[in-house]
Amino acid sequence: MEKEKCKICDRDSNAFHYGVCDFFKFSAKHVLQANCCNACKMFFRRVITFKTPLKACSLKEECFDGATKNFGCRLCRFQKCVTAGMIHNQETITLSTTLVLLSQMEFDKRDTLENRQSFKEITFEEATDVAPVKFILKSSGQVFDCSDWERMHQITIIDYLKRHNISRMLTAADLKAFLKGSYVYSAILSLAMHDYSLKSGFIKFPEGVDVLPKEMSVILAAKSELEIGIKCRLIGRLAELQVTNEEFLFLSMIFVCNPAVAGISKSGAILLSSYQQLYSNLLFKYCQTTHQNLAPTRFTDLLSLSHVVAKTKQDIASAVLLLKFYKPDFGFRKFSKAQLNVC
Repeated sequence: MEKEKCKICDRDSNAFHYGVCDFFKFSAKHVLQANCCNACKMFFRRVITFKTPLKACSLKEECFDGATKNFGCRLCRFQKCVTAGMIHNQETITLSTTLVLLSQMEFDKRDTLENRQSFKEITFEEATDVAPVKFILKSSGQVFDCSDWERMHQITIIDYLKRHNISRMLTAADLKAFLKGSYVYSAILSLAMHDYSLKSGFIKFPEGVDVLPKEMSVILAAKSELEIGIKCRLIGRLAELQVTNEEFLFLSMIFVCNPAVAGISKSGAILLSSYQQLYSNLLFKYCQTTHQNLAPTRFTDLLSLSHVVAKTKQDIASAVLLLKFYKPDFGFRKFSKAQLNVC
């Protein structure tokens, strides 16, 4: 009997691995089982455990599109694995194990924010590089103002995103584009969810520090709706939907895995889209376990939070522009200047 071809490299295959499917033609509920050779299976396993990003392709990311395959290009081979559905069908990705992992990462992120500080003053560009941010314990008695907490929060979020497996599967250029395009959404949702869990009606930094600088008071006096929008809108919607911590963890990953971020490559967009679909599937499965027949409605309501986060981000950008106009001498730190250009 003639052997089937590996869906990745077109070589003879005699084993089925990682539930390979035609990702663009079949949903997660209709997985087309197809063969994947042992070599591609092992290659995929190695890549998802890499601690450094993949090297960029020098041939327009088309090394595995034709009849002749360039096995020297890890990026294109990995991209082929992703489009074949390997991300969706790893045996280790389950509802329970993913929740445990995300919960621990969220706990570590908050612990870093509240109890540590960056080892040295770093720029926004340095924070979005491949290397992890170095933290040290916060000095006893040290007091942070709004600007300090804002900078520390953004650095913590960026470092947190770097620690996800997806970041190690991106090239250095795609990683930077991913971090710049996604960290704001993660930061806004994370801050709001933490204060909502404490039954607070507005977002604030640790130690009760206001998220808006005191220099903005003259602006907010004339535009109170801007302050309400930034501090209260998202928490209000979280409370209205009674969002659980589990739903928040999945939503956070769905929002940050945006394949449309500026500057992302084709392979980067495919990877982000694949992970976004993966977390969407897990969230829907969670909704099925908690809301049964009402799962589709619950799932849609939760996804609608993306519009609230986007509106909050827009309000923050408007407030900053007004501050720059009314207070042109306001001393934005170097880190803040660079990140505001991204926002």
